[in-house]
Amino acid sequence: MAANGWNAQKKFGQNFLIDPPSIQFIIQSSVPYIEAPEIEIAEIGIGLGSLTYPILQLNRKSHLFEIDTAYIQIAEREILPKFQQSILYPGDALSRLIEIKDLPIFLFGNLPYHLTSDILTLIATEFSRWRGGIFMVQKEFAIRVCEEISSLSLFLDAIVETKLLKHIHKNCFYPIPKIDSSLIRLVPKQLQERMFRSKDEIELYSRFLRTVFWGKRKQMSVSLRESPFSQDRDFQEAVLKAFSNLGISGKKRPEELNREQFLNLGQELLDALSK
Repeated sequence: MAANGWNAQKKFGQNFLIDPPSIQFIIQSSVPYIEAPEIEIAEIGIGLGSLTYPILQLNRKSHLFEIDTAYIQIAEREILPKFQQSILYPGDALSRLIEIKDLPIFLFGNLPYHLTSDILTLIATEFSRWRGGIFMVQKEFAIRVCEEISSLSLFLDAIVETKLLKHIHKNCFYPIPKIDSSLIRLVPKQLQERMFRSKDEIELYSRFLRTVFWGKRKQMSVSLRESPFSQDRDFQEAVLKAFSNLGISGKKRPEELNREQFLNLGQELLDALSK
């Protein structure tokens, strides 16, 4: 890389996967979701192309996102001429992903930590025909989303199936990061399986979660009173009524509740505010 004048950019969170077995695992794990001939593929952050080339060998229309001008130039010179079904999207993926939101698509991505939540939330809420995605994220993030109770894990759980596939050692990347990573898979739930279906319902549930998780280790009643997300009276009263109807004390901290209780609270809140 250095010999060619290419260097990983810290500002973009670049640590490139260079481990062939891990790359093969990603491809194999995607196969059940891309069997239909109409499925297209997207990769967020093509970098050195270590995953890009195996993806392109799947012979599907491919949408490639890259922000680094050095790798954009490589793609324009070496990838696009050889793979006629590939389309390059230069620039910030977070602002450009919306261009493929209505396609029947499966996504791959080695996501920068500072954008991981925003990218996954965008895909989960705005993409109407996506079939799933396999994403490389920091290990800590994967555990928080797939195994722990957090505002993001509960939000995603309402609309997608999440699964931690595999931990990936830091030595599988160049340059070597300080911590390990993990592969997670997201698959959208069928509409009939979702408790919250419209954008308004999803936003209401998201607002509720951001409210009760707002204060670290605080009682939910305190967060409800102090959070900037809950400063209208109707919303506060609806949340308190939901607590009361389900026999849940506002003195509890959000970490003390389980996923089913949060979904039930969200449904109570939706019922109260839609009347």
